[in-house]
Amino acid sequence: WDIDDATVVCKQLGYSRALSAPRRAAYGQGTGPILMTYVRCRGSEAKLQDCIFVANHNCAHHGDASVSCDPLQVDNTTNSYEEVDTIRLRGENATDSEGRVEVFRNGVWGTVCDDAWDMNDATVVCRQLGYSRPRSAPLRAAYGQGTGPILMDDVQCRGSEAE
Repeated sequence: WDIDDATVVCKQLGYSRALSAPRRAAYGQGTGPILMTYVRCRGSEAKLQDCIFVANHNCAHHGDASVSCDPLQVDNTTNSYEEVDTIRLRGENATDSEGRVEVFRNGVWGTVCDDAWDMNDATVVCRQLGYSRPRSAPLRAAYGQGTGPILMDDVQCRGSEAE
């Protein structure tokens, strides 16, 4: 486990880079089956699963890999740095793969206004959450109105953005 492996994980999570690749369950031991061992990434792979690894393991959870990702990313439109948003789906009848889009910014969860919301925007959200593509991009608080502040409005993604 090294910085190249951690870089792939951080990029997959939407961060720009890894700061470190701690070993030996630095953030605590996991539970359940160990699915990958002897991971070898070049650092350019899109997903950890694209790296070379051994599926059969001789590892215990005291050897779980960890990452520390850079919480800052470059906003190419302003050349300024901002904290990376965390995104989730919530609301009435929401599931892991559908619901009202909420983002976490500056310590607060809030909603995304659906002005100009379309399939390109939904594609980027789905990609951030690990899904291949959206089925739809519902409007008008289809999953109920949020309770926090509206943190994003007039979102206009091209559909190719990582986040």
